[in-house]
Amino acid sequence: MIKEFIRRWCPNWLHQWYAATKYYLRFKFHPQGLASEMFRGILGYEMNWDNPRDINEKINWMKFNYDTSEWSRLADKYLVREYVKERIGENVLPFIYGCWEKAEDINFDKLPEKFVFKTNQGCGTVMPVKNKASLNKVETISTLNKWAMMKFGYKTVEPHYLKIKPVIYAEEYLEDDTNFSNSLVDYKVFCLSGKPYCILVCTNRILGSHPDLSFYDCNWNYMSDILPNGYLEGNSNIPKPECLDLLLDYSRKLSKGHPQVRIDFYIVKGRIYFGEMTFTSQGGYMDYISREYSLKMGELVNLPTI
Repeated sequence: MIKEFIRRWCPNWLHQWYAATKYYLRFKFHPQGLASEMFRGILGYEMNWDNPRDINEKINWMKFNYDTSEWSRLADKYLVREYVKERIGENVLPFIYGCWEKAEDINFDKLPEKFVFKTNQGCGTVMPVKNKASLNKVETISTLNKWAMMKFGYKTVEPHYLKIKPVIYAEEYLEDDTNFSNSLVDYKVFCLSGKPYCILVCTNRILGSHPDLSFYDCNWNYMSDILPNGYLEGNSNIPKPECLDLLLDYSRKLSKGHPQVRIDFYIVKGRIYFGEMTFTSQGGYMDYISREYSLKMGELVNLPTI
């Protein structure tokens, strides 16, 4: 009766305040409980904290039982560049035109006609600029500052992202040159205990929506059964990259010493470009990998000691 009264007669802002406060307290004092709820809601089964087996369970276990300070450093899309430079060289790094803490500090006159604005701590915070002359600077500054203020990782219970100091940067514009995608192709290499396991190829990406997903093994055999029911089958005829061996070698070198990580690359005119390193793919709730493969991948992840 009391709950019904509160639900009906309290203003909407009070409901929102209560929900936000409740979430904050739960995140602060029992984030594992929130992760368990999200895990169950997305994947449809209970998270096993005592004996994690599949890849999603092991990712979530490490969120709270592992030193994730290195995750914070390497998930930072700007700081990770130094790590990449040390391990495989700077030739794979897209050129950076500038980096700023506030969008108001950007000198647009010094930027080229074509580039990409990004923030270092978010997902989807990407603004391709094909023609600087047509850019609305006031709206751009507002959007970039909002992105920089985002507490990415809060709603998905990925605490290591909250330790990243946000910055805005302008990066070289990479253009798709394939005949099988209408967007830049993303090659996401899943590495388990320092070894590449499979490659998720994302094509036909539109900002704000899901791309087409195609899985290949490290010999470029199409993995037709890795996507669970509910996901459309991807493109089974994506050409094998001529630089595949080098791509896998880079992945080994970057993933060495990490229980699991996904490393993203682009290939433009035969040249490999580094994208990012992700230690909690889809927050650790990857519903685009079947339970069978999730268990197979989990078996190859050697959990560190606490």
